[in-house]
Amino acid sequence: MPTRRGLRYDGDMSLVITAFGAFDGGWNCSERLLDALEDERATLTALWGGPVAFVRLPVDTEAIAGHLRVALAAHRPTHILLMGQAAGRADLALERIARNDRDLRTPDVCGRCGALGPVDGSGPYTRDATWPDLAGAADQLARDGLPVVLSHDAGRHLCNQTLYLALGVEGLHAAFLHLPLLPEQAAEGLPAAQGGRPTLPLDDMRRAVRALLMHSRRFAAASAAES
Repeated sequence: MPTRRGLRYDGDMSLVITAFGAFDGGWNCSERLLDALEDERATLTALWGGPVAFVRLPVDTEAIAGHLRVALAAHRPTHILLMGQAAGRADLALERIARNDRDLRTPDVCGRCGALGPVDGSGPYTRDATWPDLAGAADQLARDGLPVVLSHDAGRHLCNQTLYLALGVEGLHAAFLHLPLLPEQAAEGLPAAQGGRPTLPLDDMRRAVRALLMHSRRFAAASAAES
């Protein structure tokens, strides 16, 4: 991945939204959300004011960098919103930091787990999210009645890994949205939902993404007007 340097934030904005596929013995809530968002592509495109693309990524720690590289080359976005499942969390979490470390407590789709070393052997230990005004976005989601936190710990699984890789891309604004489980995952008794873990309805997740995009577009317009 190329080194991150001068970021731009202007009226010419394109977006990629990603989700992960099957994981932890069952389907992934982020992919279910991506399906729902893709069904309302026209609405999201209008909110964003530019092209929006949808990409599904495998939970494969060795292949993920290549998949991300292909997606970015295909769509050449100015912004990327990465989404992933966070079983056990009750809130939506906007991640502020990615760490150069892989420690998979749950195996990836190829069965790899444990301490697997750095994401990038030549990269810094941490990278900060480059999506502008994440704090303001979190405030907007909270005003909309959604459970949300700004998180400083994206874990050490592929969610953190993918964010770290995206933050190393020159000129790309990147953020990661961690999602609680869906009620349907608990109802189906999926392994990730064992132990009465908290859930959040799909409609709330969709509202959160729409609110995030709307806030970010307004922030971009305000920033452009001031420059």
